[in-house]
Amino acid sequence: MKRENLSALLRQMGLIYYADLGRYYWQRFRNRTRNRAFVRTHPEVALPPDYLLYESFGLDYHKYYYDGLETARWLITQLERHASLREAYVLDWGCGPARIVRHLPRLLDDYSHCFGTDYNEQTIAWCKKNIPQVRFSHNELHPPLTYLDQFFDIIYGVSIFTHLSEAAHHAWMQELMRVAKPGAVLLFTMHGAAFRSRLTPAEQKRFDEGKLVVREKVKEGHRMYGAFHPPAFTEQFFSAYGKVLEHIPGRAPDDLSAGALRKPEQDVWILRS
Repeated sequence: MKRENLSALLRQMGLIYYADLGRYYWQRFRNRTRNRAFVRTHPEVALPPDYLLYESFGLDYHKYYYDGLETARWLITQLERHASLREAYVLDWGCGPARIVRHLPRLLDDYSHCFGTDYNEQTIAWCKKNIPQVRFSHNELHPPLTYLDQFFDIIYGVSIFTHLSEAAHHAWMQELMRVAKPGAVLLFTMHGAAFRSRLTPAEQKRFDEGKLVVREKVKEGHRMYGAFHPPAFTEQFFSAYGKVLEHIPGRAPDDLSAGALRKPEQDVWILRS
């Protein structure tokens, strides 16, 4: 049975959460030696509790820290094409256990003001205790945020819309535009066309019709709650709230030879409020 069909069956049976929990324990066992080695060689790095890390990214300490650092550098490069980051107020919306935002103050030489917000209360409690150079706040699964109107120059969300319903897409964009300054730059990553091969035939049909595909049967916001974004849908969605500056399509594994790209890449969308 194909992976996508098995996933759909488990979802329909209400077992997808338990299957994912089993995957968590398997990763914990498989990566135990590698993770212990990271702790020994990086005693200065604060690490979130294992499940908080797994739920947001995967249970690999080295990848959490160094992929987070690389993503932070990539993010700065993308944003600097459209905005100045000096003295900017920057929000990591859906920050999880600070994989990206923990690196920004150092990379930006502390000349910007970095914030993070997330719906997971335990995650935010850990972030507040362990990442003091970033200001964190807790939000609910649905708006509002705690910030004032027109507060941020930069807002980004890496793989956040990918775990929300269509109604939540609109509710959150309205809220993000509320806290964005006029002319602010916003960057989001989405499950675009590179992920089409991971959909079931019925999902592919809906995707090809330009409709959002949502996988439910699990708590919204959880890693197993998935949303897949046809470019036509996403273009129309973002254009209703701001000016689309860039769309960078993600690459599918078949786009490169010799298996150099093992997983699909998410699309990147950059817009101005």
